[in-house]
Amino acid sequence: MTSRIVQVLLLFVAVSCVASKSFSKSDEFTHQQIMKLLSLPQKSEMIPNVFKVKIGDKAFLGAFTWSNCNSSAPLKLNSLSISPDPVKLSGDLTVAVNGTADVNVVQGLSAKLVIKKKIAGIEIEIPCESNIGSCTYNDVCSMIPSTPPADCPAPLPTYKIPCSCPVPKGNYVLPKTTFTIPPIPVPGWLASGDYSIGVKAYDKAGNNLACYNFKLALA
Repeated sequence: MTSRIVQVLLLFVAVSCVASKSFSKSDEFTHQQIMKLLSLPQKSEMIPNVFKVKIGDKAFLGAFTWSNCNSSAPLKLNSLSISPDPVKLSGDLTVAVNGTADVNVVQGLSAKLVIKKKIAGIEIEIPCESNIGSCTYNDVCSMIPSTPPADCPAPLPTYKIPCSCPVPKGNYVLPKTTFTIPPIPVPGWLASGDYSIGVKAYDKAGNNLACYNFKLALA
């Protein structure tokens, strides 16, 4: 459960969808081109100097950022921080989150992710391939046990943060907490680089419950 929570906070990087997206023959050639382009290593000389922030011997777009993209959506982030930055897919990850739910989160919640990787200064959307990439979760709550185990990962019980659906409306705060993340199996082309991630969540009626934008670097 801990790794799933952190993956959601990262958005995100290693995303598992309910079903893999399929491509028609007419899409196949374009899809192969995109995947080949995404597999190229990120080289600092490919990025205009105006966008660079030097971190060690690599170049990244800058620090982790986030924003709410629908001011009327009832599920909002008030604050979010992660470290280290750039993010590593395994090892220690420190997270602090403050969020508000103005409605109860119940069964039928769906979420759509759009993940883009920056290549030579251009953002290219990562297709939903083998359940990873810009995919849709058709029922987020069904991916979480309806009855959480007694050992709900610390420190969530301490701060009364639910481990399953339904999630009652209210304000939820997770102070700065360090999790140890096991290695996440993702394709090599997804394991490093600069990303922008868009997340939108909807209820059964199609109402937009949440909208978030994130920018982060993976190393």
